[in-house]
Amino acid sequence: MKKSASYRTRIPVEDLLNYPNAYLFRDVLSQTGSTVLIPSRVPISKLIEGLDNPKRIIDSLDRMNVRKIEIEIPQDLDDEDVLLRLAELDPSVTIIDNEVTNKGQSVMADIFTNMTIDEKYNIPKDDIESLGRTLTKEVNKVSQIALSLISSEQDTYTQSHALNVSLLAAYIAKKLVEDKKAPESAIEKSTLAGLLFDLGKAKIPKEILDKNSELDEKETTVMRGHIGASISMCKEAGITDKELLDGIATHHERYDGSGYPSGMVGTHIPIIGRILAVADTFDAMTSPRIYKSAVSSKLSFNFIMSANETSFDPDICKIFIAGMGVYPPGSVVELSNGKIATVVAMTSGNLLQPKVAIKEEGKQKVLDLAAEQLFVRRSMDVDPRDDVNFLEDPNWSLS
Repeated sequence: MKKSASYRTRIPVEDLLNYPNAYLFRDVLSQTGSTVLIPSRVPISKLIEGLDNPKRIIDSLDRMNVRKIEIEIPQDLDDEDVLLRLAELDPSVTIIDNEVTNKGQSVMADIFTNMTIDEKYNIPKDDIESLGRTLTKEVNKVSQIALSLISSEQDTYTQSHALNVSLLAAYIAKKLVEDKKAPESAIEKSTLAGLLFDLGKAKIPKEILDKNSELDEKETTVMRGHIGASISMCKEAGITDKELLDGIATHHERYDGSGYPSGMVGTHIPIIGRILAVADTFDAMTSPRIYKSAVSSKLSFNFIMSANETSFDPDICKIFIAGMGVYPPGSVVELSNGKIATVVAMTSGNLLQPKVAIKEEGKQKVLDLAAEQLFVRRSMDVDPRDDVNFLEDPNWSLS
């Protein structure tokens, strides 16, 4: 499961030491604003290390007439324990075997390493097709997909992203097949397309891939060349299925014609391309990279739903909401009883009352909100880019 987000709250300054794992949301500056007196993003426990009197930090804030302060509290969960308790609560919730995702990540890591180490960019067709078949078989058995997505560190983003997009694309295709809106072959082809669609980025210069500011016109052209590079690498490896290649070629097309490389519109975009567009966007937004922090599952979900019928196929958006829930796993929420919880699974047929994990007296519990007659009062996720309008940032998902 994607790592949990944090939530933000304001507390009386005198309560600060009661939150050792939290950190200040903003730096506390001197009156002139030239000096950081108390830094943000550092756990309170670290700030008071070595102080002969930990209350000095509270006294300092008090002298500055700070009576309440905004803190950010991490919501970290023990994934294995959560999954065990979830299985006890609802055995119908099935996810992909951890061994399969671990093996998939290892295979993709080897592929990326071998592609780039000698700069021959050869795709091992048999290995990647075997992985595609394994993932397809697993996705066909699961009830939910969000719990199976893996968290990545910045230096493993590329291979983790490929695996996650493959799983998401396969799940979306599976649901479209069940609704008779796609042929059954779309599942395996979407799985394989997710593994292959971004391999061409191995040929993009690192300084462009990792650039932390807007790409200029020349850099944008180079970046967009990853699509053609991916297709060429596939063909050189003997991967020639037209539907699969057409899907890779169109994963940056957008439903309203605003995408590239051809500005295709609506259902003229091949179905696999439309599927990849949603899967790619969701995982890219919720994964950390060198030049950006991850945003929460909730913000990414909101972005995709707001782009329904503009950037993305509305049928695929409907499938996406049905498979992820209004509050996707990893979302931090406040419950109707005032407690803070992390969503861990959707409840079938009830998008507004998911299953959540809470910590009480140091122990984790998983609750079915419908059974407990509780509901979500509000989303509490904190996002480092929550002031960004992603719809107006056309380069956002390019790297």
